[in-house]
Amino acid sequence: MSKRKLVETGMHPNNPYFNNPPDFVALAQLYPSLAPFVAVKSSESSKGTSGSGTRGIINFQDPSALRELTYCLLKKDFSLDLEIPLDSLCPPIPNRLNYICWIEDLLDIDSTKDIHGIDIGTGASCIYPLLGCSRNMHWKMVATDIDDRSISFADSNVKRNHLDNAIRIIKNNSTDIFLALLFKDPEQRYDFCMCNPPFYKDEQDIQDSLEGKEGQASAVCNGTINEMITAGGETQFVKQMVDESIVHGQRIRWYTSMLGKRSSVDTVIAYLKEKKILNYTLTTFRQGRTRRWAIAWSHGNAHASRASMQHISNKMIKLTPPKTILSFQCKGSTVKTILRSIENLLDGLLIQHRSGATDSETDSTMVRVLHCTAERNTWSRAARRALARESAEKGGEKSGSKTAKEVADSALAPVVLEFDIRVSLTFQSTCPEVQSSSTSKRAATPAQASHMIEFTWTIGEDRALFESCFLHFRNKFQQDHTTMQEQAP
Repeated sequence: MSKRKLVETGMHPNNPYFNNPPDFVALAQLYPSLAPFVAVKSSESSKGTSGSGTRGIINFQDPSALRELTYCLLKKDFSLDLEIPLDSLCPPIPNRLNYICWIEDLLDIDSTKDIHGIDIGTGASCIYPLLGCSRNMHWKMVATDIDDRSISFADSNVKRNHLDNAIRIIKNNSTDIFLALLFKDPEQRYDFCMCNPPFYKDEQDIQDSLEGKEGQASAVCNGTINEMITAGGETQFVKQMVDESIVHGQRIRWYTSMLGKRSSVDTVIAYLKEKKILNYTLTTFRQGRTRRWAIAWSHGNAHASRASMQHISNKMIKLTPPKTILSFQCKGSTVKTILRSIENLLDGLLIQHRSGATDSETDSTMVRVLHCTAERNTWSRAARRALARESAEKGGEKSGSKTAKEVADSALAPVVLEFDIRVSLTFQSTCPEVQSSSTSKRAATPAQASHMIEFTWTIGEDRALFESCFLHFRNKFQQDHTTMQEQAP
């Protein structure tokens, strides 16, 4: 399934409910406690086909029905047993999973390594730590809340599911969002924090929001005052997160928060820019008619993963930071030839590289990935002149006494730059004779094929350095490729 589909549906492709909505009738048969809340309706087959079936309907305005549905989905799909008060927020599982899946993309690291996270305002359900740790056995999470009853229920839910070895519940009695206890150990580092802050600044804000909706809300939204309202609303809460993140810096790799209002996204991004925090990314979640947004920022030099950036809808592009993905096309060649040319160019620039994962071991259309590390700027005109001078001087002293890398190390200042190069088949001829032989991309001959060569900036703080490396590489590659085609028989 194409990741592009995410823009249309809003649901993450790794979400188990992606193109697989719950069957309420089957779920009620499995869990009789849900049956009283499910109405069975006839549904005729669409597009003129014969036959009919049944489908289950749930009244999403009934808080008891919503809570029972949540209980049953967690039992069936995650083997989680939950208990929450009827007047607390009832987490919609598909939507909460979208956030978890996005965090997984954002981290993009070896799943065998322990991952440490923080859930701010975990609520009575403790849903994010429970879902995150049940999906990822190496996750360790700290969950905080300011409400005594929420803390009690969250702690009970964690113990009920035997996850107290992975999840720790802490009461936050401080006015700080990130309480000092989280950083008591000076060596403690966290990979991420997540938060679903109260959306509203007061009860009037809630009323205004309800009146501004077209038609009735898709589902009832019950919640305690602490869960629904905070001084200044969600934007002020996230601004405080940003301020405190400046203090804690890289103690947390990725700071993230969900947002319930589209206008809040603009406000938070403007505040990040005001604070000179430009390493950020964002995404959109959608479940039915309900939309939510999430933003992540970092004080480190590691950029958002390519996978996490696939989730940005066209309407949000204008809010994103400058691109960390640059690309160009190569026509009329094979993957093997392209990779050989890329590796030769990288070797000539003294850029270290190693092969990454591929989509398939046999499919000729698979994506090839190279992980690249540049320790010196060897591509700028000034760098090439410095290397030439150094080589001439050292050659005069003792011919052949230094390798190219040793010359570069002595002539050029070190840099921090890492990027991935991806090569993928993007085009095949639409000529009838080609199409008739096969509908597969494998039908394209080298002369008809077009490949995308994509640079993804993964580590570094100097954007100009990354862009200059890409431009030099692209120009040299295209020049060499044109020469090779002209010399071909």
